[in-house]
Amino acid sequence: MARIAGQEIERIKSEISLLRLVESQGYQSERQGKDYVVSCPFHEEKTPSLIISPKSNLFNCFGCGAAGSVIDWVMKTRGVSFRFACELLQKDLGLITETGTRTVKQNTTIKLDMPLNADADHQMALAQVMDYYHATLKQSPEALTYLENRGLGDRELIERFKLGFANRTLGYRLPEKAYKAGKEIRGKLQAVGLLRASGHEHFNGSVVVPIFNRDGDLVEIYGRKIRDDLRKGTPKHLYLPAGSGKAKGWRASGK
Repeated sequence: MARIAGQEIERIKSEISLLRLVESQGYQSERQGKDYVVSCPFHEEKTPSLIISPKSNLFNCFGCGAAGSVIDWVMKTRGVSFRFACELLQKDLGLITETGTRTVKQNTTIKLDMPLNADADHQMALAQVMDYYHATLKQSPEALTYLENRGLGDRELIERFKLGFANRTLGYRLPEKAYKAGKEIRGKLQAVGLLRASGHEHFNGSVVVPIFNRDGDLVEIYGRKIRDDLRKGTPKHLYLPAGSGKAKGWRASGK
């Protein structure tokens, strides 16, 4: 990952609206004078105590002491490093184009969307993560090259069968596991077999193929590792683990 210049960091802190980001993530804000108050996602509370100041573009919770800039917010809500938080903000805001030319989009509302709704049932959780993997594949030169070499690079085929790619980024889009929302969502993904007990993605490094029944329910997922330099004993072919929770029409496989 390229080094992020100090000037770029200051640009992120000043030009990306923290309030818009917080609201785009689904948090309800209420005006309080010149500032806004929201329920703090970093601790349990009945009365909102986290203050967002549009003037300084900073947040401060009077309940748990959490505070900082838009970068700190992304680090804490997504459980990612400083550098990765900056990369997410740059990408979603459009500060860096494919050619490397830097542009600024004023007053842009960015969304670091979670690929999974908090209230999703097992079948919906599987479908939403498959949608995320599908979008990831289309942005991964490595995975697309693998499919091309296997004679499966046709874009119509990729769309028709909703082929995807798991590359560890799913976890970056989920709330940190130390918080209630993160614990619930990660627990749900473990139940359906997409996350292992360690928190790692079950299909990491694999092209994934969702398999549906006639009713449109996802009944199985097949994964194939795209790299050959795997540690000895690492399987190239993966399925949903046996014993994972079952949704309607879902047949877990232990292959």
